[in-house]
Amino acid sequence: MQFSDVLKTRVSTRSFLKDPVPEEDIRRILDAALYAPVGMHRFETLHLSVVRDKDILERIRLCAVKASGDANADPLHGAPVLIVVSSSDTGTVGALNVSCLVENMLLAATDLGLGNLYVRGVIADAAKDAALVSDLKVPQGFLPMASVAVGTAAEKIVPRKTPKNDVTKTSYV
Repeated sequence: MQFSDVLKTRVSTRSFLKDPVPEEDIRRILDAALYAPVGMHRFETLHLSVVRDKDILERIRLCAVKASGDANADPLHGAPVLIVVSSSDTGTVGALNVSCLVENMLLAATDLGLGNLYVRGVIADAAKDAALVSDLKVPQGFLPMASVAVGTAAEKIVPRKTPKNDVTKTSYV
């Protein structure tokens, strides 16, 4: 897919099929993360956890249930894979670095024809559960900060003809 087509096709998927994601696709998505810009080349401040274990995905979902009080809350929307990005740099630069990895993974998943979703809120809740963080194999001193849900979209994804954002203004100086 041409890069401009990837940009136009990337949408937030909110309904995933249960189909497994091929290992080769996961590897390509992870590889894209490794090409993301990282402040001062501090790559050692980042960690990726690939979650396919249904029990752990359910425990993450239950963090959203607990935080929201909504028994039906599912911020993962049934995705069979969640890639959690953790950082040992929990300040602004760490958050920006995490976001760069996330964006690259979203675009790579789109290029592969996979549905995807940037998931952050429930990850902040999950980060408060020490046992869950341990089960995610997050290294000591790192904090889960954001994630990418990946899988086959339940509905066909079609490229947008116009950007969703029609309000951001541009100034030339």
